[in-house]
Amino acid sequence: MPPTDTLEFDGHCAFALSIGATPPKTNGKHTLTVDGKTYTFLNPVAKFVFRLMLRRNLEKAGRGWAERVAGGA
Repeated sequence: MPPTDTLEFDGHCAFALSIGATPPKTNGKHTLTVDGKTYTFLNPVAKFVFRLMLRRNLEKAGRGWAERVAGGA
């Protein structure tokens, strides 16, 4: 498992963030590296679906994380 300090969204599931769900912390087993950033997923299905519309989902996940951090969750 990669160290959590090298994972985007503190190791929380990028797919969950992209759909507005509460993102679970992942075990780091299912990862995707894009533009030098590593994203984690709860399972391979979440990773597959996230990749279908990669750029859109990256943007949505980023917004979801920003809202989560701003809200102190």
